[in-house]
Amino acid sequence: MPTDAANGLTTFSLHATEDAASGTIEQLREESAPHAGLAATDDSTGAATENPEAAARRYLAQALDSAAVPSLTAPQAAGTTSRFKAISTETIPLTGTQMVKFRQTLHDIPVYGSLVTVELDESNALVSLESTLGTPEGVDPVASVSPAQARTAAESAPDGYTPSSMDAVPKLHYYFDAGSSAWRLVYILEDVPVTLDRPGDSDSGQRPLEPPRFVDYVVDAHDGEVVAVLPRTPSVASGEEQRALDAFGVERTFLASKSDDGNLVLVDPVHNVETYDFGSKDPTTTPGLPGGDITYPPDWTPAAVSGHANAAAVSDFMRTVLLRNNIDDQGGAMVSTINCVVVDANDGDQEWHNAFWTGQLKQMVYGQVRRGDELRTLAANIDVVAHEMFHGVTDSTARLEYHVQSGAMNESYSDIFGTIVANLGNEDPRTWDWNLGENLFVGDEPLRDLSNPPRFGDPDHMDDFVVKPDDKDGDWGGVHTNSGIHNKAAYNLLTAENEDGTLALTAAESAAVFYLALTQRLSRTSQFIDSRRAAVTSARSLFRNLPTEELERKVAAVENAFEAVGIR
Repeated sequence: MPTDAANGLTTFSLHATEDAASGTIEQLREESAPHAGLAATDDSTGAATENPEAAARRYLAQALDSAAVPSLTAPQAAGTTSRFKAISTETIPLTGTQMVKFRQTLHDIPVYGSLVTVELDESNALVSLESTLGTPEGVDPVASVSPAQARTAAESAPDGYTPSSMDAVPKLHYYFDAGSSAWRLVYILEDVPVTLDRPGDSDSGQRPLEPPRFVDYVVDAHDGEVVAVLPRTPSVASGEEQRALDAFGVERTFLASKSDDGNLVLVDPVHNVETYDFGSKDPTTTPGLPGGDITYPPDWTPAAVSGHANAAAVSDFMRTVLLRNNIDDQGGAMVSTINCVVVDANDGDQEWHNAFWTGQLKQMVYGQVRRGDELRTLAANIDVVAHEMFHGVTDSTARLEYHVQSGAMNESYSDIFGTIVANLGNEDPRTWDWNLGENLFVGDEPLRDLSNPPRFGDPDHMDDFVVKPDDKDGDWGGVHTNSGIHNKAAYNLLTAENEDGTLALTAAESAAVFYLALTQRLSRTSQFIDSRRAAVTSARSLFRNLPTEELERKVAAVENAFEAVGIR
């Protein structure tokens, strides 16, 4: 059934494995004849002769028209009915299905945060259909403000940031303004690089690992008001086998390549991982990223070894467990830069206690913390490396907004995958290390504990959701704080047991559920409840070929994991 959310959008979900949906699916199949003209089919081959997008569009049209699905309709505004623009078609190796995604438009203007996903099996039969749609009533679709005026408004916005450049192209959207609970016609300027007017600290006294260095400006297209400033999460051939010690004194094996001068450089051609050194310069103000080559001879430095070997391990996890080809899923380079010091957050003595993913340059940036007489890179911890790189995955898929619930989920999904990667090789999550970011800062205190969020003052249930200002001083609505609720749900799922004491899902199965939910079923303004829906639907697709009893047992484990933290 549809559910109204705080983002102004209404959701709908239908899956072929659900008992309540089986009759609806069957009726949609029986009603296929009136829509046959949308694609070339015949009695012998049926939907299998269509391309996936045509088949998906046919199912969507059927569902919108069918009396069998009365709760799914195409929203109307100003006498115009929504249309749906195809944005991608992707084969999902984990499930063997194809996912076709559509964006809702009205007057050819996209509705911000909207998403329709139609999932098909290998024969183009409908597996699932989900929608997140808006009804921007009472909004004039003709802008009164020009794109140039919108850019000027963004440049002068008193938001605590100073744009370092303003090359973004303003694009019209219908946007739900949660502050006024009203729809607006806005221009959105994406990924604008900014500097902080003053550094902000978290409540714990430690800066969050992902200080926003890029923002999206939302400017009202009728009065030129800056409606919102949305932080983006910038928080980041065979080679020659090498062995060297990392920042923890552990010998690591990694690949390097020969440069034109005959020296080795930290380029892994198998995983397409590259690591560079920025020489203690500021990556936010100094041009030249990714930085200088790290070469051998003389010797590989521990910081370089950590950054390079950990990035390769994350790439290997993506490829072997999630069947994703690196961060961009196209095999693109996974680039890291060590020895960075951001001036406006300088902790002194070449220290900078942060790391971030830059969505504009598509790479990781790492600072370092002083430990005695030495500097320890934040790339030393593989959970931090995986955390930041999965911000890159989020940035290229769901693009969850970095504030309030969507921002807490943005953080949580990175925490989840960071923890899973850090515990690879241990198949029993009940014995995992659930601490994130330990052994980096003074006293070796971790940043978060996914198994016990209240240990560091973070809630683990919706009853304790913390309301904070939606700005940098309030950690953008408590994104690092309230992530504890979603993190605890993940802990619940990864450690869930069957009645006989065995794990309800393997670690790889849980990882697949969360990965499919994040990359296939969530959109920019998704809320905690949307993550639950996405995880449940993803589990149904992932396990759809299992015996019904086993399928339902695994789906129940997912539902119970979220239910236990009050996400219902």
